[in-house]
Amino acid sequence: MYKKYLILMLLFISSFYSLYTQADDEGFSSFFNSFFGKELDVAPVKNALYLEECGACHFAYQPGLLPSRSWKKMLSQQEAKNHFEEDITFDDKTVEAQLMHYLTSNAAEYSSFKRSRKIMRSLSNNASPLQISETPYIKRKHAEIPKKLIIQPEVGSIANCEACHKKASKGNYDDDEVSIPNAWGYSWD
Repeated sequence: MYKKYLILMLLFISSFYSLYTQADDEGFSSFFNSFFGKELDVAPVKNALYLEECGACHFAYQPGLLPSRSWKKMLSQQEAKNHFEEDITFDDKTVEAQLMHYLTSNAAEYSSFKRSRKIMRSLSNNASPLQISETPYIKRKHAEIPKKLIIQPEVGSIANCEACHKKASKGNYDDDEVSIPNAWGYSWD
């Protein structure tokens, strides 16, 4: 009798896990991720306007990587005129308002995702970094990586998330998923 239940249970678990590993649907895989304890680090970007306007020039950084005060500062007139040496001021104020709403309402302090929470805990109450790589948490996470591996052409800087975090666009920055280019033969001493 117990053998029958054991076989049914193993069949159920293997089927469940098979579905989990093949899940592409965000809602479906999100359910499995939380069931198996594999919470994403930050909420993935799902806003088409943000992907079009900001993702056209650089990696579409998730809003949960900075607090809303940083996003407000970044899109302010003063900062937008010199956004990392580019003028990103918007002619269409509706687009600007929609981007501001998306970024600020999905910012780190409003997120339940673990990496966003850690970023917020690392910041002082009034800190408004304009670069994710300047948050204390991100600095600490990258502190042991030799500068030579960061400035190499395949990476360039810590701001190039996708160079090492292959699943960054999906909100996964887990240490187990990191693959630093040319690190296999590097002496970490």
